[in-house]
Amino acid sequence: MAVYAGRRWTRQELVSRIGDPAQVAGARGSILTDGKADGVRAIEVVTGSGFSFTVLPGRGMDIAHASHRGKALSFISGTGITAPAYYEEPGAAWLRTFYAGLLTTCGITNCGAPSVDQGKPFGLHGRVSNAAAENLSVQQDWEGDEYEIRLAGTVRETTAMNENMSLARRIETRLGAKGFRLCDTVVNRGFEPQPLMLLYHFNYGFPLLSAGSRIVGPIRKTEPRDEEARKGAGVEECLRFPEPVAGYREKVFFHTTAADSKGRTFIALVNRDIGDGTALAVVARWNAKELPHLTEWKMPCRGFYVLGLEPGTVQPIGRGPLREKGMLPLLGGQESYSITIDFEVLDSAAELDAIEAEAARTLSV
Repeated sequence: MAVYAGRRWTRQELVSRIGDPAQVAGARGSILTDGKADGVRAIEVVTGSGFSFTVLPGRGMDIAHASHRGKALSFISGTGITAPAYYEEPGAAWLRTFYAGLLTTCGITNCGAPSVDQGKPFGLHGRVSNAAAENLSVQQDWEGDEYEIRLAGTVRETTAMNENMSLARRIETRLGAKGFRLCDTVVNRGFEPQPLMLLYHFNYGFPLLSAGSRIVGPIRKTEPRDEEARKGAGVEECLRFPEPVAGYREKVFFHTTAADSKGRTFIALVNRDIGDGTALAVVARWNAKELPHLTEWKMPCRGFYVLGLEPGTVQPIGRGPLREKGMLPLLGGQESYSITIDFEVLDSAAELDAIEAEAARTLSV
């Protein structure tokens, strides 16, 4: 049954009270027209629970704005949303179009630090987030007593006479949901093996992220990426956050998480008081066999106050270093690889208690 306005409804009960489902939930497409965002296709999804988010088919089917009951969940950088035409690849120039948002996908054949692999230079985090989607579809309709919303689109990463990769994305939610399911299928449409480097760069910001926030999950082990991450309290403070710090330099940590008997694991950002006495948290769940690595990007800098919690197929140290270490996964010609991530908002003390108990329980397995 559909959940709306604090109670459960059958389809007949609800449709007898509305003329169009868009009154309570749905997906609405638009084209952005301002500044560097001009021409980017966008789809605003409203679930009716207080949770809403904006998918950008014009930017890799990634998710920009996300909020719950008027409170922002995602971080938006000073670049704002930019069209793919502004993308710059060399070195760290990718940052010129990194608006962040709730989710920026990094990949498909490269993510992480700039590097040189087999004589070819690769920039920061790859190209896929700057590719527009094709074969776009939006489906929203009743299925029994549930009002289902599904978005789908495919992006390509292709070079003539070299890699021919695609990523088909489906995002599913429903009336009353406080989250969504993301289903990706990567296909190597060529005949030679290609690197499979995907990083799901979830970016959380104020007020969800504050000095009262904590990372909660079944974390077994944490490794700092470099000397900067070891400075000060380093690893000891990686799960907690200060007020904005002037001149803070990013710290990156690699976490190893425990999983349940089916390989499922998760990570959450929990805040028991976002400043108005209310609790708020987000949790991302995935299968550790599909995404065996979890990266934390800690950046509580004044004016750029953000936390990245990023499951991925690799540690984002660069394509070249991964190949040198024998850690570069490859996807064979004509093969495919599927990934599912469930994202949910928690907004009660009881739900926050439950996620902390689940983390302890998973660790004990």
